Amino acid sequence: MMIRSLTLLLILSLISACSIDQQQPQILGNTMGTTYSVQWHPQNTSASQLKQAIETRLIEINQVMSTYDSQSQLSQFNASREIGWHAVDSSLAAIVLEAQDIHQKSFGAFDVSVGPLVNLWGFGPDQTEFSLPTPTEINIAMRSVGSQYLQARLQPPALNKNIKDLYVDLSAIAKGYGVDEIARIMDQAGVENYMVEVGGEVKCKGVGYHGDPWRIGIETPNILRGEIEQILSLDNIAVATSGDYRNFFEHEEQIFSHTIHPQTGYPVQHNLGSVTVAHTSAAIADAWATALLVLGPAQALEVAAQQELAILLITREQKGYKTTINSYMQDYLLAP
Repeated sequence: MMIRSLTLLLILSLISACSIDQQQPQILGNTMGTTYSVQWHPQNTSASQLKQAIETRLIEINQVMSTYDSQSQLSQFNASREIGWHAVDSSLAAIVLEAQDIHQKSFGAFDVSVGPLVNLWGFGPDQTEFSLPTPTEINIAMRSVGSQYLQARLQPPALNKNIKDLYVDLSAIAKGYGVDEIARIMDQAGVENYMVEVGGEVKCKGVGYHGDPWRIGIETPNILRGEIEQILSLDNIAVATSGDYRNFFEHEEQIFSHTIHPQTGYPVQHNLGSVTVAHTSAAIADAWATALLVLGPAQALEVAAQQELAILLITREQKGYKTTINSYMQDYLLAP
C-alpha cells in the first residue's frame, strides 16, 4: 500500500508577462501541515512587520482549529467525552456555523464530522499504522458521523456535541480560512496588490507586478503530467481546488481518494477529477470545492447553479480530460 500527498500546482503569476521579479517582496512559511506564501507590491509595507502579524495569526488559528495539535481547542473538544456545550473561541464557533450552512446547502456532502472516517481510511493525523478498513469498521465509524450531532453558537461562543464520540475535522475549510485571515492583515496594512496562498488555496487582489491581473493556473488532474488545463485571471477573488489526485493511496491496483463520502463511508468513486470554486471568501470556496467533489459532476453543476457558485470541473473521459465551466466562472477566465 502506498500513500501519496500532492499539492495542487498553481502557476502563481508565472504566466506570460506576469513573471515574478525576484526583487519583489514575498513571505514564505509553514502552517497547517503545509506551506504558505504571500506576494505583494509596491514595497511600501515592512515585510518583517507583515510576517510577524501573519505568523502570529496563523499560530492562533492552529491553536484553535488544528487536529494535529492535541492541545488545540478543537482537539480538546474532540477528546472530551462530555455531551453538551463547550466554550470555544468565537472564530471556531463561526467557522463551524459556516460549515453547517454549507452542509445543508450541499445536501450533506460537506460534513465536518467525517473525521472518524478520514482517520479510518488513513488520511488523518495518525498515519503510522493503517490497513484497509473492513465494512464492519466502516459501519462502526459511521455511528459517530453526522452534522446533526453538532451545534454551534456565537453568544456566547460554544460548540455542542450530542454524542460523546463526535470528532470534528476542519481541514476542508481551515486553509481557506487562513487565506482570508492573511488577506485581512494585508488589507489592514493598506496593501493594494497582493496574492496570498495557503496549501494551494489562493486569494488575489489588485494587479500583478506588471500591471496585469494575477493569473492562476489550474492543473490537469494527472499526477504524471502536471499540465495546465485552464488559466484564471483574478482580482479581489479567491479560488480553491479539490482533487482526487492530490491525496490518495493505492491498494491492489485500486486508487482510494482522500475525499470520503460522509453518507456512504467510502472514498468517492466517479470521473470528477477536480473542482475549482471562485468566491470572495477562500474559506467558502475551500468548503464548496470539497462538497462538489463529493457530489460528482452532474449534481455539482446543479448545486452550483442553485447557489450561484463559480465553478470549473475537470472530468476524466475516455479520450482524455474535459473541462466544464459554468456561466459564473466565465468572468475569471483569462481572455485568449
